[in-house]
Amino acid sequence: MDHLYTGPGRFGWAGGLGTTAYTDPSEGLVGVLFTQVAMTSPVPPKVFEDFWTTVYASID
Repeated sequence: MDHLYTGPGRFGWAGGLGTTAYTDPSEGLVGVLFTQVAMTSPVPPKVFEDFWTTVYASID
């Protein structure tokens, strides 16, 4: 599954203990999200998608 924050040239981590951090050098962007909810499946929780969608929407 492709995610907004994992495109070419972007790198980071989605941790199983509810954290995500990625950087997008082409946009000069670094985003970090810490939650208190452990992941219960290999699919990132919806809050991760919502966070990154909001981050990229704020660029425009």
